[in-house]
Amino acid sequence: MVLPPITVPTFLQPIIQAWIAWFITTFVSIPAATFFMIWDIPRSISGLLFRERPKVVLITGASSGIGEKFAEEYAKLPGVTLGLLARNEDRLEKVADSCRKRGAKVETMSCDISRVDALVDTIEDFCNRNPVDLLIANAAQTGVKYDDIDTWEDMWERLFAVNINGTVATVMTVFKKMKENRNGQIASTYVPLSLGSTEPPSQYTQIHLKIVVSSVVGHFSVPQMIYYNTTKSALLSFARDLRYLASRHNVKVSVIAPGLIDTPMSSDPNQPISMFRLIFSSPRNLAVIAKLQLYENWFEVTWPFLEMLPAYAAQTLPPRVLEAVTYLVGNFGELIWGTNGTAFT
Repeated sequence: MVLPPITVPTFLQPIIQAWIAWFITTFVSIPAATFFMIWDIPRSISGLLFRERPKVVLITGASSGIGEKFAEEYAKLPGVTLGLLARNEDRLEKVADSCRKRGAKVETMSCDISRVDALVDTIEDFCNRNPVDLLIANAAQTGVKYDDIDTWEDMWERLFAVNINGTVATVMTVFKKMKENRNGQIASTYVPLSLGSTEPPSQYTQIHLKIVVSSVVGHFSVPQMIYYNTTKSALLSFARDLRYLASRHNVKVSVIAPGLIDTPMSSDPNQPISMFRLIFSSPRNLAVIAKLQLYENWFEVTWPFLEMLPAYAAQTLPPRVLEAVTYLVGNFGELIWGTNGTAFT
């Protein structure tokens, strides 16, 4: 006699999951967070005071918004070379001129990152001439789907091509070059591949960073931004896994998750978040804070930090409760943005 499969009744699962979350938070997360808070103090101080600053910085999406402010912020470093990549050549040259006035050597590259073959060739050419210490993969598009704008096929394909395909191609192309270079300036000595090795990198190995710019919505957001949310969630997972894999080669990976930042993209009247522009934060302040936290080799850089807390809290909810929250947020979105459930079919 074959017994039927046994499982917990569905109506009991949310309360069990909630109690498990409480137990893990109380007896694992809080003690662990307290330990790491103390453990990370020396690392943070050391990074801020002694970590070597990058000499060659490559920034995508550098013609405006967050990318522009990162370029201007890193242009202040002495002797730095900036590689600025974006589609809009005219705006890119204006950003380059601003960076040159701050003392940086600047090279511009006009390229659409959704065209992966051309993107890879452009980046490889720059890296062959300028071994990159720091990559900020910032180029992205956002979007909400309205009934009368595009089809779902057009929207998901465009956002995935830029936000995922273009970003991954950018990051992995630079990562490959970092591993190949053996000139004593970038990743010239590999950290041993064996797990648990304590052998330190060569004294000539420079600390390197690769940064993927994601978003707070990678954790939770309004369902009307379904395709954008999906791409940012994917980048968050990609960066987390790559941080572990790249650490074997002394390559540091971080993810920047901005909140509501005042950029041309977020201020577009066709985008749902534009109505909150009065509380948008400055991209320049984001660049300043992110640069400091990257010196500390922090994995997820979020600013404004308080905007991250509701999205993070949503992730800790049992699936049944999170479903209800998603419905509430979605209904709110329909009310104020005029979208509905048929917009995505």
